[in-house]
Amino acid sequence: MSPSPVFPAQDPDYAFAMDATPTATARINKFNGTNFHTWKFKMQMVLEERELWEVTSGEVKLEHCTTTADQAMFKRKSRKALAIICLAMEDSQLPLVRSAKDAHDAWSRLEGHFEKKSLANKLFLRRRFFTTMMDEGDDVLEHINKLKTLAEQLDAVGAPSERVVPVPDHGVGVESRLAVVGTRDVSAAA
Repeated sequence: MSPSPVFPAQDPDYAFAMDATPTATARINKFNGTNFHTWKFKMQMVLEERELWEVTSGEVKLEHCTTTADQAMFKRKSRKALAIICLAMEDSQLPLVRSAKDAHDAWSRLEGHFEKKSLANKLFLRRRFFTTMMDEGDDVLEHINKLKTLAEQLDAVGAPSERVVPVPDHGVGVESRLAVVGTRDVSAAA
């Protein structure tokens, strides 16, 4: 039997090894409504590892499956992905996906709810990005990661952040602040 064009043949040893190990979802925090960006990335990695991302993301749809075997495989993968997503959520978040018909529907509902592309959400994230300050004694790497996360959230809602470059404060020794620079020359900002 030749491999399916939609779902290539899988190594049976790999599939057995995946089933024999504890679930990767046990290693990530359940989604509680406040950590969507991080949870989304980790869930994508779990679903990629289990070869379920293509049905969750919508890269492969049921209508792409021409054979009965492919359709059955798609439905099985989608049910499995939906179960993994739901089991990685706190009970308080389940109403958002409880009536989802498949994994792609559930994922789209979560993205639509937590990554709204509305003007208000874009402005809210942009304000958080521009007003985030590092307090004295805070870890520099942690602060940079917070800014990177906010920039990624802005990108996800369709409001990419401008370039952020370190610019020295005038009259302050070695301390620096983050300045937002558009497409203008960086030297003009100093």
